[in-house]
Amino acid sequence: MKLKKNRKQPLLAPRLMRTLSRPRKRALTYDQLVNSIILPGEDRSALKQQLGKLLSRGFIAASGTKRGASYITGTIQGNRRGFAFLKPDLSGREDIYIKARHLRGAVHRDRVLVRLGKNSRGRREEGEVTSILKRGSNRLVGTLERKGRRCYVVPDERCLPQAVEVSARDLKGTYSGEKVAVKIDHWGEAGQKIQGRVVEKLGPADSIQAHQKSIRYKFNLPGEFPKEVIKELKSLPGEDRIGEIAREQGRRDLRDLFTVTIDGETARDFDDAISLEKGPAPGRYQLGVHIADVSFYIREGGPLDKEAYNRGCSIYLVDRALPMLPPLLSEQLCSLQAGKERLALTVLMDINQEGKLFGYRYFPSVIKVKQRLTYRQVQSYLENSGYSRGREKIMERISNMDRLAGALRERRLQRGALDLDLPEAEIKLDRRGYPISIERRNQGRAESLIEEFMILCNEAIAAHFNQKKLPGLYRAHGVPEEEKIKAFKEAISFLGYQLPGKPGQITQHQLNQLLARSKGQKEERLLKYLLLRSLAQARYSAANEGHFGLASPCYTHFTAPIRRYPDLMVHRLLSEYGLAANISAKRRSFLQSRLPEIARHSSERERLAMEAERADEDLAKALYMENKIGEEFSGIISGITNFGMFVELENTVEGMIPLSDLDDDYYVYMEKQASLIGKRRRKIYRMGDEVRVRVERTSRRDGNITFSLVK
Repeated sequence: MKLKKNRKQPLLAPRLMRTLSRPRKRALTYDQLVNSIILPGEDRSALKQQLGKLLSRGFIAASGTKRGASYITGTIQGNRRGFAFLKPDLSGREDIYIKARHLRGAVHRDRVLVRLGKNSRGRREEGEVTSILKRGSNRLVGTLERKGRRCYVVPDERCLPQAVEVSARDLKGTYSGEKVAVKIDHWGEAGQKIQGRVVEKLGPADSIQAHQKSIRYKFNLPGEFPKEVIKELKSLPGEDRIGEIAREQGRRDLRDLFTVTIDGETARDFDDAISLEKGPAPGRYQLGVHIADVSFYIREGGPLDKEAYNRGCSIYLVDRALPMLPPLLSEQLCSLQAGKERLALTVLMDINQEGKLFGYRYFPSVIKVKQRLTYRQVQSYLENSGYSRGREKIMERISNMDRLAGALRERRLQRGALDLDLPEAEIKLDRRGYPISIERRNQGRAESLIEEFMILCNEAIAAHFNQKKLPGLYRAHGVPEEEKIKAFKEAISFLGYQLPGKPGQITQHQLNQLLARSKGQKEERLLKYLLLRSLAQARYSAANEGHFGLASPCYTHFTAPIRRYPDLMVHRLLSEYGLAANISAKRRSFLQSRLPEIARHSSERERLAMEAERADEDLAKALYMENKIGEEFSGIISGITNFGMFVELENTVEGMIPLSDLDDDYYVYMEKQASLIGKRRRKIYRMGDEVRVRVERTSRRDGNITFSLVK
């Protein structure tokens, strides 16, 4: 984009982005925008060019001429019953309810512009789609059905309200009941048929392979890397040139520094290494966090950069990983493998044994990791079960790291960081990719050690951007919505817990006090889940908005550039600014207009990755429980709705007991009490109650598991 050259006048792009980003009740007219942006003597053509670019990308939309209307953009969260909710782009806004007739052809994951209606008393705010800015996907997966000459596909996604009509011409060799992938040709308007064509047969609807393939189509996951990317890879300097590059660039030589990586057993992409040396003063340390210098290999605007941006992040499914970067980079040139010279960006932090940070500095370096450790190894060192002669030196370092990490964690909790460590499912597969065991995995001291060091490093880099007032990317986590905290307070009151204070004034310290009261109790895990659902979703932002969950005034993502595009971008910016933090006015203007788009796109890709990983895990759990049908388990009630209750087992598997299957009484759903109450016998089921269940059936289609209550 070429702006009018005039060194004495402020550049147009930052003013335009600031004006359009401000919350407002009504859409701006073109004349109002001109009056807000254009200074005397400036040409309007540059403004028109930028507006046209934003319109084409779907960041703004022409909203019509209806006076007095308020507009908002966001992403559609569909529902099979026809209605939907809008997840607003604007942080802190409550979801908007949209009736089926007001969707105007918009479906799940579409980005849209919505006109807000007047609030109905006691009801959720409603809206009406006025334009579709960007389709979430033009592909879906479903089961083929034939009725006479008509053929249609029933989508697996419960958020899509209707079947897709397909042409019989594309169905040679395809039979009814087979799972297929469909490309949408015509979405249709409200009430019209969605039309598409079958692009791939995935196999019998009940086959594991078909369901695993369907995850890729459902979420439009990336496949092979394009030819242009492979071509650029061939031009990159090889491993044998790393030492030469380090000398040419004058990088700090840290190859003799004792650095280690600590990761999972099966990890192959090592983003980060750590070192800890005693400082000159008693009780002082020099903590080193060394991050793979991915930005050296990826040229801004090149094929590799564009592909990494489009992918946004690596996606980790149960049986495979879909990397953001090709294996040559993610598993070789950039991966901090033990015994290999690697280019890195190093952050050295001066810190005392109480976890107080006195200063930091960052610089490009060349390192050689001395040892690759796993979480289990470190845990065994800390428990002294891994002791052996000749390992005293590494055990002493690990012990010092553990004490320092503990001090850092204690300081975080004291300032109000939420203690929300939740267990994860550890799923083991056989050679066929079939799940053979599912266990609950809690975070140990080894994982906590790495987490604390990475948090400290991310805060230091974020503070650097913020203090120098440099364009950057931040990790934002907003204050929770008042309505969600109100609902949370009501839900926990029926578990016997109280949260004092007004919902709009809740602090992290109050929440931590609540969590401390539940520690060791049967409700502890459920309380954490309920709180997590009440908090805002973390996202990326070009502005520093703070991080509520970490109680951090300034936070970013810097430590995983192999796996996350925002981290790569932060590396690029740090390298570009240098220690002098110099940046031209033209470059600043470009970044201020570009970074909000990168933040929004990265947040979208992250959410999609999380959805795909969750769907894949649900499928694995359903497959595992197929062999448990008829068996009984103990669990706790993790959720209650008007159609049944959810029960979570000790191994993290969750299933539902349909309300219609509770046949010993007529149960009434009490929303505020989050409970089911029998009308005759007054039997009450509440969240947190322990129950005994039997596995009745599982569904490969949607990963659902159905339980029955053992009386």
